[in-house]
Amino acid sequence: MTKEQFNEYGKPIAVLGAICVVTSLLLGITNAFTAPVIKENERRVAQAAYHEVLPAAETFETITGYTTADVLEIVKDPAGNGYVVKAQGQGYGGKVPVVVAFDANGQISAVKFLENNETKGFGSRLYEEPEWSTQFAGMPAESFTISEIDAISGATTSSKAAVQAINAAIAGYNEVKGAQ
Repeated sequence: MTKEQFNEYGKPIAVLGAICVVTSLLLGITNAFTAPVIKENERRVAQAAYHEVLPAAETFETITGYTTADVLEIVKDPAGNGYVVKAQGQGYGGKVPVVVAFDANGQISAVKFLENNETKGFGSRLYEEPEWSTQFAGMPAESFTISEIDAISGATTSSKAAVQAINAAIAGYNEVKGAQ
């Protein structure tokens, strides 16, 4: 390769390669510092949501070994007040996370949708209008369909995601209760 060829082809490739290596290294270092902070913030948000839907619980004990799809975490109150299941459903703008509390009798006592990327003014109402979630309180731990609830007008996909997420939480709850 001549000097002119190197300057025309080799040098830009070497410069771009060096930029990619340095950028990747900086991104890796940034991730190493921010990943634990992000994980801790997610844990705090989840714990606050757990306490919000099951306020009688002072602490939560994490349950492991479940296999239910779309269930992110299952915790129980060691004092026997109930369980909380964090699950998700597939919405229009991505995953729709929810926490569902089950009381000691196996009924849904509260539902809270977490922040999501659903369309503003439609599917985002799952998160922005918590009063919509009150319709699930008192329901038994049995799956249901969208025709059995008051869906959000104009947000059919988000309403279906809500049903999917709550049904996943119900399935997860039933799995761990059946294993005990």
